[in-house]
Amino acid sequence: MITVSNIANASRGELLCITYELLLEQIEMAMKSEKDKRKKHVEKSVQIIKMLVGDLDFKIPLSTELFRIYVYVQGLLIQAKTNEKLEEAYRLVHKIYEAFKKITEEEVNKKPSIQNAEVIYAGLTYDKTNIKETSVQSYNRGFKA
Repeated sequence: MITVSNIANASRGELLCITYELLLEQIEMAMKSEKDKRKKHVEKSVQIIKMLVGDLDFKIPLSTELFRIYVYVQGLLIQAKTNEKLEEAYRLVHKIYEAFKKITEEEVNKKPSIQNAEVIYAGLTYDKTNIKETSVQSYNRGFKA
């Protein structure tokens, strides 16, 4: 499960891995779904791929290769009437995800991508009648004025 804290404290590489996790989850759900629901998951997968394509920096040679793979995977998803094409799309995306995950784990000087985000320490306590939320935080909310 991806939480707000995971995203707020993630480095750029970790954010990319989270995006791949979401894509893989949608493809997996499409494989398990019936035809009606499959279309919804495929459409979400295609939207995520479009976002990944939009974030490519074509000054970097790897971006051209990733673009080709994304276009191929998008084609597989759009043509997916059987699980065969979905499985191939999943396998390709999973390989890319594993590579970026390994690179991200080896990353030195990881910094959150949201530079001015607050660090949240929170917990819940409860009694017979209600639940109390306690958090130790600054009221910065990530904005500098």
